[in-house]
Amino acid sequence: MNKLFYPRPLQPGDTVALTAPSSPVPAVNLKAAIKSVKLLGLNPVVMPSCREHHGYMAGTDAQRASDLNEAFSRKDIAGIFCLRGGFGAMRLLPLLDFDMIRQNPKPLIGYSDITALHTSINKLCSFITFHGPMPNTDYSRLDDFTLDSLRSQLFRPQEICELQNPPGQELRALYPTGSGTNLSDTPNVPYAPGISDAPHAPKGNPMVTGRLTGGNLSLVAGTLGSPWEIDTKDAILFLEDVGERPYRLDRNLTALALAGKIRDCAGIILGTFTDCEEPPHDDPSDSGVIADSTLTLQQIIEEVILPYKKPTLLNYRAGHMYPQSTMPMGAEISIDLVQKKILLYQRG
Repeated sequence: MNKLFYPRPLQPGDTVALTAPSSPVPAVNLKAAIKSVKLLGLNPVVMPSCREHHGYMAGTDAQRASDLNEAFSRKDIAGIFCLRGGFGAMRLLPLLDFDMIRQNPKPLIGYSDITALHTSINKLCSFITFHGPMPNTDYSRLDDFTLDSLRSQLFRPQEICELQNPPGQELRALYPTGSGTNLSDTPNVPYAPGISDAPHAPKGNPMVTGRLTGGNLSLVAGTLGSPWEIDTKDAILFLEDVGERPYRLDRNLTALALAGKIRDCAGIILGTFTDCEEPPHDDPSDSGVIADSTLTLQQIIEEVILPYKKPTLLNYRAGHMYPQSTMPMGAEISIDLVQKKILLYQRG
């Protein structure tokens, strides 16, 4: 894949689109989203699907895809904010005009279900998109770190040299040390993989560089085998998830492994895995065969990811929890396992 480029940064006073590629929101959340965009000094245009409702989606596939295509094609719209995640973005992929989108690069903001748009636009349109908080959460209620990270990426990406965690949250390095590695729990970090730094120095190059790709694990796995599947060749693979039982995380990670996506990547960043450690018997839909048995997230990472001996950073605060960092998906980054840093080499 060729090097991706940044779209034009947003500027105060720009007109931006509010779109709903995934699930619907109540009217009160739409009002919060409008207020959120205005808080950034931007002028929102509310696309029709933001007020639609089709089951668990904000309008039909045709309606939601039409809104996205229009938002990219309109010359008066400088950026696109996805209202929320949920479900439905994958269904739009066959309906999006990627040739037109490629000719009209604009900042696209969202995460979770919006992963389907990030990976496909990065792959097919060659420009950078932004994994960050969505406006239905009401930006006026965001913590300073989350709001500053979002503003920096959207308005002044050329000033950012490092993707940082909020104060008090340290990145952790997972070093591949051969067979039999057993990693200990990290205390008081319930939102991230329960893994601490491995006790040995890294073998080989402690810093790897690649294009940032990935997002929500369920969405990344969901497009495998399709024309829109993720390209991890020589990339830094970022993964996060929310509310998934351990065996489902295992299934999706194993699917990525079987498809060669872990083998092909240069390194891995694991974000937050919120509410993913509950035992499976809490889910009434689960089969009784596995009702009393589970693996920890730590064990899954050790058994599925560790054998590939990929340099890995853990506990990056991006995902379904706040504070969170906004990430430029498709940008060239390096992960430094010794300094435990994510360096941003390609800037806007």
